[in-house]
Order: sequence, then C-alpha cells, then structure tokens
Amino acid sequence: MIRQMRNADIPAAMRLKHAAGWNQTPADWQRLLRLEPEGCFVAERDGMVAGSTTAVCYGSEMAWMGMVLVLPAFRRQGIARALVQHALNWLNFKGTRACGLDATAMGKPLYEQVGFATTELIERWERPPLGDPSSKGQVAARCVGRLPSALERIDREACNYDRSRLLRDLCTDSTVTGVICPDGFAFGRPGSSAWFVGPCVAKDEQAAAAVLRGSLEEQEDKRVFWDFLPSNQSARELAAELGFQPVRRLERMMRRGGESPSLHSHSEQVYATAGFEFG
Repeated sequence: MIRQMRNADIPAAMRLKHAAGWNQTPADWQRLLRLEPEGCFVAERDGMVAGSTTAVCYGSEMAWMGMVLVLPAFRRQGIARALVQHALNWLNFKGTRACGLDATAMGKPLYEQVGFATTELIERWERPPLGDPSSKGQVAARCVGRLPSALERIDREACNYDRSRLLRDLCTDSTVTGVICPDGFAFGRPGSSAWFVGPCVAKDEQAAAAVLRGSLEEQEDKRVFWDFLPSNQSARELAAELGFQPVRRLERMMRRGGESPSLHSHSEQVYATAGFEFG
C-alpha cells in the first residue's frame, strides 16, 4: 500500500535513510513535509514502512523528486518503481510536467524506465574536520530571518523556477545558518554524518567566495559536504581552495516531455545545490 507520509512516519523514514547511509536528519524530513505534505509518500509492507519518495513543487514550473528509499529486505519487489510512478501520477494531476532528480547508479535504470534522461552530472565534495571552530572570520553565519527580495530574484534567475518557499523555510529554521551579501547567499545545516553547505547562489565568484567562506568559518571542527554541478568551474576551484575533495558523483536527470526550466537557467550562478532531495 502506498499512502501519504505523516510526521509520525519520520522515525521509520530515518530507518530507511540509515539503511542507505545518507546524511538527512529528522529536520530534513520535517522540511519536506512542510513544503509538500501531499507529495511525500511511503509504501507499507507487512505492517511496516518499507519505502519512501518525495516530490517538492517549485511553483508550477518545476518539481524535484528525492528520498527514493527501500529497506534492503524489501528491495527487488517493485516498491521503488511503484513509489516513483505514484509521485509522477500526482505531479501529472497537479499539471507539473517538468521534474528533476539526482540519481545514484543504483537508481538510474529505474528512472530511465519511467521517462527520465541524464542532463548533467552533480558532484559531492567533502572536507574533513580541520580543528576547533574559529571566530576570526569577518562574516558571522546566523539564521537570516528572511532573504531580501533582491536575493530571491537572483535565485529565481539562476534556477529559472521559484524556490522561495524553500528559501523562506531555511531562513526561519533556527538550526540553519545563513550568510548574505548584496549579490549572493549561502546556507548551511546539520546532517546526520556531516554539516551540509548549500544552497548557495551568487551573481559572481567574489560574492560566492564571501558568503561560502562566511558559512564555513565556524565549522572547522566538522566534516562538511558540498554539492555542486561540475560545470561551474569557479565552484570547483573554490571548493579545492577551501580544502574539499570530490567523493561522490551522481547524474542529474530530467523528465522527458516538455521543456525543462534548467535549459534557460544561469547555472554558473549556482555554487552549491540545496541537497539531493531538494535540487
């Protein structure tokens, strides 16, 4: 049985996440449920939650699918495919044709079967703990309350779809830190195994460097993940300069049929994505 996910399912969802070795926290699941309560689904088998998937809509232009997880004991039974198709049917009902996701090698064949195609790569870079936190930086990371409308417009231009609900949710989360400047912003949040930096969008590499350095300056004692599109050479160079190294590569896939908003985006302004579950 496939049904909508509820807050009471979060402990079971965390078991799914732990089985896959992913970095999400209960707060990430709660954020998904806040943003798209009707687009989060679980599959039940033998009275327990055996699988999950989520689909977050960014306006009517774009949706992002993530958290496609199945417990090892229930794999190869068609559960993942049923969950993905259920989410796609829901998007069809809403009239949202464009949908993206970040695919692992294990998931890619399934996504191809249901109509997704690879458009580019996405890489995860990692920095190990460097030592004790430093307070010598010039920009203190903090909860920003709300992004100025000018920065929301920069994000819309960079992505070519409306992520304002996600950005506003991050702004009001006390566990999330943010750094802003007139031409860019960067967020960071805790993960179960590493601090996650992103999303970060900036009009130029100078602004990106300023907000990213600010968001990282008090995280020297933590392992840190940073996801970005390798086509952004400036992000790659900055990541290397800040001590990060590539550890994982996924394929960014878009649903066939209908033009993807990403075709008209300014991806060179996206210096860190929001996470594999948010795009």
